[in-house]
Amino acid sequence: MLEVQSRYITPELQSVFRPSVQPYMISWLAYDPQVPQSDAESLHAAHPEIIEDMNHVLKTVSSEGENEAANSNPDLPLSDELMSVIVGFL
Repeated sequence: MLEVQSRYITPELQSVFRPSVQPYMISWLAYDPQVPQSDAESLHAAHPEIIEDMNHVLKTVSSEGENEAANSNPDLPLSDELMSVIVGFL
């Protein structure tokens, strides 16, 4: 199995990509982790709870730039509409 030599990995990433975990990580390359839009549309048809402008970290964004910034901003609140849906479900 393919193994990346540690000397090619930056020191900051050594613990994440150390040789002992590489076979596990490489085995996951057989799967495509991206969810196509058609899957989201099928889910929506089955249970219509898609929240407009909510991203994958459950925050409201209105542009691609906001979406990228929301990924690393813990101060942004969860989507208000999401909270309403959760409260309604409970």
